Amino acid sequence: MKLIIDAETWLYRAAASNEYEVEFQPDKWTYETNISAAKVAFSQEMDRIQAVAPDHSMVQVLGDRSNFRYAVYMGYKSNRRKLRKPAGYSALRDWVEASWPTTKLKNVEADDGCGVIYEEGDIICSRDKDLRTIPGIHMVGDQIIDVGKFEADLTFYMQTLTGDPTDGYPGLKGCGPKAAAKVLAGCMDEAAMWAAVVKAYMKEGYAPEYPLQMARCARILRAGEYDHENERPILWDPPKG
Repeated sequence: MKLIIDAETWLYRAAASNEYEVEFQPDKWTYETNISAAKVAFSQEMDRIQAVAPDHSMVQVLGDRSNFRYAVYMGYKSNRRKLRKPAGYSALRDWVEASWPTTKLKNVEADDGCGVIYEEGDIICSRDKDLRTIPGIHMVGDQIIDVGKFEADLTFYMQTLTGDPTDGYPGLKGCGPKAAAKVLAGCMDEAAMWAAVVKAYMKEGYAPEYPLQMARCARILRAGEYDHENERPILWDPPKG
């Protein structure tokens, strides 16, 4: 059984918390990261997580530099393109890849990798709440919770409606969590959820293909949604029914 770690969420925090501004010459400043301290911080977090599930084998999941969602919706993560990662982040990431059993799938993000490799009995551990769209066992803090398929599907369709400003896909304009919950109220299966989502978008005059773009941005890949032979994701299609 695997303890599947969405590694990048902890990598970023470990690097950022050990980065400092340095005046290397008068009036000339740069950034430096104490990579040794960042490694210690990351390792301590992994020890804490492992202690919660000592019978599971830890696997670090990293994302690829390419991302299929850029082709799905051109604005995806466009708001992050000029953001600077902490100094030394790539070196810290390389260290994790060399030091732990690691999974990295081509053309997908780390959270997709977590969903793809998940099997019954595994535990997914991430600081990103979006992983709750994956049905299965999750570690949240020091708690182990079971996310059922209906709950995971509902969270996915909620995300399709609300969008995610952090990831740069807008969803349905003006539709926050409360409004999304109202749209999906009473839906008892995926087909009904998708029909309600489309109806909400069409009511506001969006193009027919737009809700599918938002859904494919929101969809964190699950087991069976990646073509390992050709190293590419299998794009999500709406449920039939």
